[in-house]
Amino acid sequence: MSAAGVDSALYPVAVLIDELRHDDLQLRVNAIKHLSTIATALGPERTREELLPFLQEIIDDDDDVLVAMAEQLANGVALVGGSAYCHTLMGPLEELCNVEETTVREKSLEALRLIAKEMSVDQVVQHLCALIARLASHDWFTSRISVCSLFSAALAKVDESKKEELLKTYFRLCGDDTPMVRRQAANVLGAIAEVLSPSARGDILEVFQKLAKDEQDSVRVLAISNCITLGHLDTSAEWQATLLGVVKACSDDKSWRVRYMMADNVKPLCEVFQAKAATNIVPLYHRLLGDQEVEVRTIAAARVSAVAAFSPTKEYLETLMPALEKLMMPREQSQHVRASLAGSILQLAPVFGSQLTVDFLINIFLQLIRDECPEVRLALISNLENLSSVVSIDVLSQSLLPCIKELGKDRNWRLRLAIINAMPSLAKYLGEAKFTAELSSLFGTWLMDPVFSVRDALAASFHPVCEQLGLEWSVVNIIPQLQACMEHKNYLYRISALLSARSLTEVASGEFIDTHLVPMVVQLSSDAVPNVRFNAAKTIKAMHQACARVSPGALKNDLVPCLYRLLGDEDPEVKFFAQQAINEMGVQHN
Repeated sequence: MSAAGVDSALYPVAVLIDELRHDDLQLRVNAIKHLSTIATALGPERTREELLPFLQEIIDDDDDVLVAMAEQLANGVALVGGSAYCHTLMGPLEELCNVEETTVREKSLEALRLIAKEMSVDQVVQHLCALIARLASHDWFTSRISVCSLFSAALAKVDESKKEELLKTYFRLCGDDTPMVRRQAANVLGAIAEVLSPSARGDILEVFQKLAKDEQDSVRVLAISNCITLGHLDTSAEWQATLLGVVKACSDDKSWRVRYMMADNVKPLCEVFQAKAATNIVPLYHRLLGDQEVEVRTIAAARVSAVAAFSPTKEYLETLMPALEKLMMPREQSQHVRASLAGSILQLAPVFGSQLTVDFLINIFLQLIRDECPEVRLALISNLENLSSVVSIDVLSQSLLPCIKELGKDRNWRLRLAIINAMPSLAKYLGEAKFTAELSSLFGTWLMDPVFSVRDALAASFHPVCEQLGLEWSVVNIIPQLQACMEHKNYLYRISALLSARSLTEVASGEFIDTHLVPMVVQLSSDAVPNVRFNAAKTIKAMHQACARVSPGALKNDLVPCLYRLLGDEDPEVKFFAQQAINEMGVQHN
């Protein structure tokens, strides 16, 4: 069909049809994305008889076109005349299931599963089951990979005799010569088991055991996720015993990838086998904490708090400590393992409580916080709130505050940033007197830090810190530091004062704003450096709502005139930000 000589009302549709064969890839993609327009214009009958066969002819196209085609066909049931004709959409989608590109196959399978929901039982038997049979016997392995994802959709709708036939086909694929087909068969095993009746699951369990012993680790690696799915389906003793045998085999598997999956999924495994977790799953997990492969030890260390939550007792902690201490020994050369442990160890504090944390865990915290690797120290500091909410102020002061103060001056800026982010929680748990005595002296250092992210984070932290300690505290401990920044010869540190003013405005009273913040902003709006002046304009914009609420006089008499003065500035960027602030604030200068 050509666009030439057609009715003017149908001309746009004719153009789209022409573009489906155009040399330009983007035009073809655009045309495919408007399939619904073409189908609506053609009507359901011509869509079924002309458009769908045409689409089957252009399957040999770029992957972007094919992905867009699958997406459009997924929503095409209404376009072909409703559910009674939805099976006609399967023609192009079957061809897409055969292509090599994974993304195209996944989109086409997603479309087929959606269409299957619209099918009647007869349609499923006549069309979907026939499609499954064709794909399952296809010479090309990508077709056999694709068909694995369709079994659960068909099994949910057919009768027992047809289910038996489909399962025979599926079991044949589970023993396919190609490892990638067996892998996909293992990947969908859980979904198939979920749609089967309890009496039909016996064969599934047998196939599952075979796949769990497959010669390829890419297949065996899926055994743990299937254990979790199957474990939820049946809680009988015999069924659970079989699954536990597979879990144990995975924990001893020669492939580190399989053992990794066991360690990574230890929490859902404990949930599935809750009654036997302490005697069966946890000992296997402890062994993985000492695994020979770094990757396995790393993920196992990251899951330590999740496992501890199932048994938050002194007895369990005593059995866990040797494994944790082993990870701290000098022979543990991997910084990734130590960083993983540091990221999860503090999460044990809320699990075990104050006394057990002090008795057993505090020494591990102190050792990790002094680790030579910055990533290890950073991982620990990032979770400091878990500890500060559990242990007493005295313990926190004696054991960790010296380390925290030291890290606040560390040469690695990310560590300084992590300490700043922990400041609000430290203020909450230390209290005003202790926090001021130990940590407030660091503010001046951080306000003049060479790294902007550190200065910006500190300014942002003033808001939550002042919420904890009050405005009077900030008058004594923050305002003098900001005044020192205002007088500093480096303009970057003068900008730090403006950033801090924005943050403090959110918690300040009208008197505080009038006395301390407005004079600061007005003074810096006349700074010799344009960067400071346009930051003053941005600060006024940020302060606008708070000032309108608690200090409308300062806004009208000081800040708005300041913006209009900046509007006449010689620097174009200063004028730009001043105008932007005026526009967004919607204010006028009288």
